[in-house]
Amino acid sequence: MMKFSILIAFFAVSSSAKIFSSDESVQQYMWKAFKADWGKSYSNEAEDSKRFEIFLENLLLIDERNAAEAKAGGSAIHGITRFSDLSLLEFKKKYLGSNPKLRIKDREVVTISKPPSAELDLVDWTGIYTTPVKDQGYCGSCWAFSATEQVESDTMRTLGTTYILSPEQITQCDRTAEGCNGGWTEHAYNYLTRTGGIETDADYPYTSYFGVTGTCSSDSTKFVVTPTGYTTISGESSMAAYVQSTGPLSVCVDASNWSSYTSGILKVCGNSVDHCVQAVGVDVSGGYWKVRNSWGTSWGESGYIQLAYGSDTCAIASDPTYTAVKLV
Repeated sequence: MMKFSILIAFFAVSSSAKIFSSDESVQQYMWKAFKADWGKSYSNEAEDSKRFEIFLENLLLIDERNAAEAKAGGSAIHGITRFSDLSLLEFKKKYLGSNPKLRIKDREVVTISKPPSAELDLVDWTGIYTTPVKDQGYCGSCWAFSATEQVESDTMRTLGTTYILSPEQITQCDRTAEGCNGGWTEHAYNYLTRTGGIETDADYPYTSYFGVTGTCSSDSTKFVVTPTGYTTISGESSMAAYVQSTGPLSVCVDASNWSSYTSGILKVCGNSVDHCVQAVGVDVSGGYWKVRNSWGTSWGESGYIQLAYGSDTCAIASDPTYTAVKLV
């Protein structure tokens, strides 16, 4: 049976449709369905009541976001997701962990002169130069996942070798970052270069899912690959030319309104960077980026989001990077 939350997202396709209802019986029905869909339970009635009030606030926010998308000509649909019982502050604290203050100023920045081709259909590296979608859980370790995924992609692309690498090693061991409380992709690259490499996810599995960073326990005898440097690309057009011709890019974005995203091309977004992900495809003529997130496959379009191309949507061009890698 189709989940109730998915049905709600389906009905929101109409620009005139509203999710929020002032009918208390409908509110209770939706609340019970939400909890059943996502396996939600709370420690006591007071907590349940608190979460219910936040849920109702999020229903209003979903309607506001859908109205804004419709007005802007976007096709994105916002709906009920597993985050619908979290306040905006809780969502940011638990799921958004990039810290732009850590951005490294002394870095190589390149501009690709060849413009992206509007004649090309979607260039999509999913499954070619990418591993499966991951889930960072309740930990603000997106920066470690984005860096890990980029090293994976560049290893596949340049060395012809596929590894599923360990974001946990970076989360726990990079002392220039704050684990589940945030970090930055370039610091992650530099940590790996200094320490000499990264283990596989099988050897160093992810244990920070519930928000506890834990203690570093890396083993250099199990390192399989290391970045030897990284390059930053300047400008959205250069980014598109790179992705069309070469492969994915690590990117950092404003994901503050992604909590309710379910499908379509998102046009309405902020520009205060708070999350790092990976751009895995682009369709210039179709007007969108394909971006891989790290919130599991139950979020968005099986773990992905489409962002409007050409207007730096969600500040996608703020810090796109790729790495040079070698086997250890």
